[in-house]
Amino acid sequence: MSEVHFDLFKDFPEPVFVMAPDGTILAANRYFSARFESLHEHIIGHNAFELLAETDASPKIVAHRKHKTDEVLRSGKHNTFDDQINDTCWRTSIYPVFDADGKIGKLLFFMQNVTQQKLAETNMGDFRAKMAYALESSHVSVWSYDLDKDVLLRTLEHDRIFGYETLVPNWKIERFFGHIHPDDLPMVTGIFETIIANQSDFNEEFRIRKVNGEVRWINLLGTFRFAKPGKSRHIVGISLDVTEKKLAALELEELQSQLQHLQKMELLGQLAGGIAHDFNNSLTAIIGNIELALTKIDPSHPVTKNLNDARQSAMHSAHLTHQLLGFARKQMRIPKEHSLNREMESLIPMLKPLISEQIKCVWLPGDHVPEIFIDPTQLDQILTNLCINARDAIEESGTGTGTITISTGAAQVEKEDCAKGHPCQTPGDYAVLTVSDTGNGIDSTVLPHIFEPFFTTRPIGKGTGLGLSTVYGIVRQNNGFVNCQATPGKGSTFTIFLPKYRKEALETLLNTAMQSLKPKKKTVLLVEDEPDILNILKLALEDKGFRVIEALDAESAILFAGTRKEQIDLLATDIVLPRMNGIELSKQMHARFPELQSLFMSGFAFEDIGSNVKTAKPLNFISKPFTIPEFMNMVRQVMQQK
Repeated sequence: MSEVHFDLFKDFPEPVFVMAPDGTILAANRYFSARFESLHEHIIGHNAFELLAETDASPKIVAHRKHKTDEVLRSGKHNTFDDQINDTCWRTSIYPVFDADGKIGKLLFFMQNVTQQKLAETNMGDFRAKMAYALESSHVSVWSYDLDKDVLLRTLEHDRIFGYETLVPNWKIERFFGHIHPDDLPMVTGIFETIIANQSDFNEEFRIRKVNGEVRWINLLGTFRFAKPGKSRHIVGISLDVTEKKLAALELEELQSQLQHLQKMELLGQLAGGIAHDFNNSLTAIIGNIELALTKIDPSHPVTKNLNDARQSAMHSAHLTHQLLGFARKQMRIPKEHSLNREMESLIPMLKPLISEQIKCVWLPGDHVPEIFIDPTQLDQILTNLCINARDAIEESGTGTGTITISTGAAQVEKEDCAKGHPCQTPGDYAVLTVSDTGNGIDSTVLPHIFEPFFTTRPIGKGTGLGLSTVYGIVRQNNGFVNCQATPGKGSTFTIFLPKYRKEALETLLNTAMQSLKPKKKTVLLVEDEPDILNILKLALEDKGFRVIEALDAESAILFAGTRKEQIDLLATDIVLPRMNGIELSKQMHARFPELQSLFMSGFAFEDIGSNVKTAKPLNFISKPFTIPEFMNMVRQVMQQK
């Protein structure tokens, strides 16, 4: 190469030099010279490999360059290679320069600094590796589908979503649609038709069936890729298994639905409480007037039967208000001693409006059934819910006809029975109530869940899922146990075990209590804001020899009591009064009359009152409506307290 030709490279922005076959540097541009001037003032004539060795280049690099140079000398062809000297990456190209005889007389070296390029390539490789790891860790499938060639390029996660462990060869669109849940297939087919027709984006969720048949939810997100002339059309996107997220959303939706249901129930409860209060006040006046009328006429008078019938109807209405409060879970729980057989005999006739005429109700009372201690309204709830459940089971069986059998009995449970899995986990004597039906039974997979709140197998609007959970709650509240045995297609049997009531001594019968109420002019302060009820109770108390001070509100009661010199023995007051409630009145009266006993009345649910009024000790409480004998018996009990 002539000096004139080499002058073309002297200003080249990368190192360039000419070397003899023995390694002697014959010429170099200023960029090459500048790199080595710190070692030698003039580098021309120095051996290139020795010069390289004097730098920080390793012997391995020097040997590598000699090897590449020898390859060019042997082959007569140019060679390009990359290596690293210190912190700089070089791409070196060696070109042979032939003399007139056709022999290699010189070698031309071009050196290019490719450090930034190598760094970018390394970073890109790291980035790709990290992205691949991130995609695999996130379980997101990335894919591109060629519409015209029916070819799908995708990551392994795509096939894993459908249940495959490795990439399926030659994945076609038919395989994808074959995995779509049958119920969602029309929707997904329509989505793809819309995407292709409108060349639009998409973000859809639907169900698929994996290879093993498992149903999963996936989210498909992507876009239509516009085709260039002569190029295929593509749909590109990602797929993600969102089953857990979807199930959580459905569960949240169900919980929100249950919350709305509870809020409706609470509103119904408030409405029921208000209605029951007004009904109870009216019924108390009606029952009281009838009972007073019965005391004024001869029992043989023809109108006696009419009055007794009217009283019975009023008592039935009172029972309905208790049911209304029971539905709203707001009735006061007042357990009493009961005969299970007698209670069933009185409750069963009331079930007729709830049971279809095509369903036969059979009553089989048992012998020697123990007495139980329970709120009668709760017993009503147990029987009503079990019979409604039995009725629905029969109606769902297809025929609409069947039999509900209600029976009672006794059971003695020993420790050994409990250990063997008896439904009663506490030994003792129990009264047994059994409700059986000839309905469609209960599947074994459903049976463990029947007592769970809101659990129901019935369609929306056909059941709340609260009936059996209410039964279970009441039974357990009364230290009892409940068991269900059912066979699909053959009916169900619910068995309730209620503990035997063990009383220390018999209480005086109500009539005896009425006869024993002959006090010597004890004084009762009677406070009631309903004039009819006030008048009836005043007459009843005076009939038994009490002196009565009557008042329509708390302020009047305090004023009347202040003008009397005699001792007031009993305060009988409604709790809900205008301006000052009955409990606050009791506190003020007790400050003046320390021996004063108080009896509280109300047509509201006791729990509603208790949430607004705090007391230091339990209240003597009688719930409206009540009969005059019940009221007088309660007066006797309170007057006997010390």
